[in-house]
Amino acid sequence: MHANDVLAIAVGIAVFAACLVVHAFFMFRVLHSQVAYRARHPGARGIRLIVPSILLAILPIVVSCFVQIILWSVVLWFFGDFASARDAMYFSGTTFTTLGSTQHVLGAPYRLFEPMEAMNGILAAGLNTAILFAIISNVGRRQGDLGDFFQ
Repeated sequence: MHANDVLAIAVGIAVFAACLVVHAFFMFRVLHSQVAYRARHPGARGIRLIVPSILLAILPIVVSCFVQIILWSVVLWFFGDFASARDAMYFSGTTFTTLGSTQHVLGAPYRLFEPMEAMNGILAAGLNTAILFAIISNVGRRQGDLGDFFQ
């Protein structure tokens, strides 16, 4: 294994870890916003409960994903031989969302950033889905009979 391989692995792990910290911070903000909304609006039911609950969760989720894409794009721009920061951002966004891009191929050994970022994006998507599911489940549980939800 060459020194550049070790550097690429170390940088990739560091960025992945930084992204996990960013995501954990924003997930904490999502949960805090749910508690705060319910404390301020204890009588909210039905659509007055579910819509704000989901909207209060989605904004931090989107910001979290955007920040992670930016972190990866900075690293990709530095190591990936991109013509512009915009190109690195596009590549990062398509990689994070696992859409993929054939317009640019990273050179060795930095091509391993691509699966690492995709893995980061898959993990973020899974955590985001779990938190939204938990919020919706919690709202449904609080409603009692599902028929009461629509009143």
